[in-house]
Amino acid sequence: MKLKLDTRKIYLAMAEKGLTVTEIARQGGVSQQAVSNALNGNRVGKVKVVPAICQALGFSAKEIVIIED
Repeated sequence: MKLKLDTRKIYLAMAEKGLTVTEIARQGGVSQQAVSNALNGNRVGKVKVVPAICQALGFSAKEIVIIED
């Protein structure tokens, strides 16, 4: 099982809200590199990254996490 993020949805929301990766990281208390890695598909990484993105953009995890077999 592999976890991916719906980056299209995330980037659209970031543009609408005028937020950068750095601002999402700061708001969520995670590193900019962790958020960047998750959005670039390298790995979702730390458990804190998804909640940080959700909090900043107003999503639930179900809305942005894609589970692949």
